[in-house]
Amino acid sequence: MVVIMHTLNLTINNKPYHFLISGTESLAQVIRQKADLTGTKIGCEQGTCGACTVLVNEKAVLSCISPAIRYNNSSVTTIEGIAPLHKLQEQFVKQGAVQCGFCTPGMVMTALDFLKNNSNPTSHEIREALSGNVCRCTGYQKIVHAIEEYVKQNKIPETSATTFKSNGNDNKNLLSIVGTRQPYLEAEQKVTGKADFADDIPIKNPLYCRFLRSPHPHAKIISIDISEAEKMEGVKCIITGKELPVTFGVLPVSQDETAMAVEKVRYIGEIVAAVAAESEELAENACKKIKVDYEILKSFFTIEDSLKEINENEKIHSHGKNNNNIHKTAELRFGSKQEGLEKSVTHSEFNFSYLGLNHAFTEPHAAVSWWDEKGLTLISATQVPHYLHRALAKVLQVPLYKVRVIKPNVGGGFGGKSDPFTHEIIIAHLSRKTGKPVKVRFTREEVFINNHGRHPTEIKMNAGTNADGILQYIDADIKIDGGAYGSFGVVTSYYNGVMLQAPYRVNNFGFITKRVYTNKPQCGAMRGHGAVNPRFAMEVLMDDLAEKLNMDPC
Repeated sequence: MVVIMHTLNLTINNKPYHFLISGTESLAQVIRQKADLTGTKIGCEQGTCGACTVLVNEKAVLSCISPAIRYNNSSVTTIEGIAPLHKLQEQFVKQGAVQCGFCTPGMVMTALDFLKNNSNPTSHEIREALSGNVCRCTGYQKIVHAIEEYVKQNKIPETSATTFKSNGNDNKNLLSIVGTRQPYLEAEQKVTGKADFADDIPIKNPLYCRFLRSPHPHAKIISIDISEAEKMEGVKCIITGKELPVTFGVLPVSQDETAMAVEKVRYIGEIVAAVAAESEELAENACKKIKVDYEILKSFFTIEDSLKEINENEKIHSHGKNNNNIHKTAELRFGSKQEGLEKSVTHSEFNFSYLGLNHAFTEPHAAVSWWDEKGLTLISATQVPHYLHRALAKVLQVPLYKVRVIKPNVGGGFGGKSDPFTHEIIIAHLSRKTGKPVKVRFTREEVFINNHGRHPTEIKMNAGTNADGILQYIDADIKIDGGAYGSFGVVTSYYNGVMLQAPYRVNNFGFITKRVYTNKPQCGAMRGHGAVNPRFAMEVLMDDLAEKLNMDPC
């Protein structure tokens, strides 16, 4: 394959650069990979999150969807060019407008462009201007407040303006900080783009990993032919699931996942093969050359289907005790529901149906691994290095002391980066086989395929009170859709029941939760996993009971 290269001349942050690029490279790729300015983030590669915003010829541009070749002889300003610390950045730090920090550089660049043309905006105008920049942490209120404060300070004469002062090295009067708002210790690093996330950390001459994923929700793997892909120039290693057969999982009681599909696939997008090559493009093209022969199996997409009796060969996992696709049944009973019914004069019963949710963190999953005389080192966008450490040692069959996991800044997680993930194990194995560092970053589509989000849930709940509005019983029948693998599912099954009563005292209480396997990406931990849906249901029942009793719900 012949690639035509082009000369690109840019002035970035007042410094001239001369690059040789292909016609397919985005401006974000050039800024990050060739100018080594990683403050500009790549979150979606679709122009929808705003994390990649830079100024080109003093106008805001979404650099992830902008072909670099279009901007020959242009002037570019990135977050690193806003130095030393702009007063707007000071307000972001001071007002607590920085949390994970992944969206912050793009947010600052968009705000600066907006304020250049509107020096006295309303709150509504600020919100409208930032509508293309996604933040999953702050709720936006403090970001808007920071911009409002910046505008307010700019109206004050310079001599009387309040100057920003970091409290990092001020030890003279430590008690003065008690009871006052303090900025995050790392806020200044994040607001200036200096904070490193997993994909920002420079690695010398890495290979890049891409995946071949299943097009089928449930199918046996008959054969995998990698011969054509192996012949491609620049392809260094191809692996399949048979090389990594050891199962893993976040919970010791439910380790049912392999790094890649071994004998069959269980959801659309499950990894079947992995390629390490000299570039992402080469690895992606090699994946297209791999041929897989499948035998299609019956698929299960709903809770109802997975509860039904089925043939042994139709089961998603063979380790289930019964002829169905139930993963876990959790049931606990306290007191006597019958006694509660007899003491109740008012009853409430509802059926609830909840869709699944994805965390939609702005930073996509990313990781890099390498081996040396000390063993494996892996840097990953993980929330829990401990879980990943154990899984890597188990699947790769090396001692724990030979595995080092580094957690850099994480661009949002909300539970969705808690599990050990297959891509982390895969690149560790690839780097061991090739002797070179191996790097991977998910596309936004892959983030959603990976999921591990909140379980789709069906709840039937009933409760009763006496004439004084005192709860006498709660009973819940809960069914949750766990997807293809266990993840945090055993814990989530119990959380659905043991947390549903919230702070209310009740002596007669019981629940049953059934978590089923389906042929979809697995569900896991997401912001109070297992407790959020049933607690909403409980509050609806409380409101209904209060209305029937003619009482104030509070």
